[in-house]
Amino acid sequence: MKYDDASWHSEGDFPQSSPPEFGGTHIALYLRWCFCKGWAGEIHTEDYPEVVEQVIDGIKSATEFFFEYCDGKFTDEDLSDDGNHFTELYYGDNGLYLGDYSMHFDELCYVAPEDKHDFKKFSEMVENRLKSGKLTE
Repeated sequence: MKYDDASWHSEGDFPQSSPPEFGGTHIALYLRWCFCKGWAGEIHTEDYPEVVEQVIDGIKSATEFFFEYCDGKFTDEDLSDDGNHFTELYYGDNGLYLGDYSMHFDELCYVAPEDKHDFKKFSEMVENRLKSGKLTE
């Protein structure tokens, strides 16, 4: 199952001055948060566990990882069963993720790289949603 694809954003209503990678920033941030939760999929934990750790530690940007190891596509293979259970609801068609991201980071959407986002604030946003249990509309 494909949750998201950077090209869906960068090939749509997208600022001409922004690189295509900015279309995947909101996806990559979410992927990093999932990795921090221990929800990386086997495809990543078995093949490149050291790179997953670099993403978790902020040594390698999640955006670089997302484009290099996921080809700019966010699928159920990227996450563990627990990660997919949460993501199917929160990131899925009726999920609240994109709305939450827009509410907290709208001014950065498609115009700023990952390092301009406050990952601590981002993590708190998603953690609060997880704790609330309200993941869909």
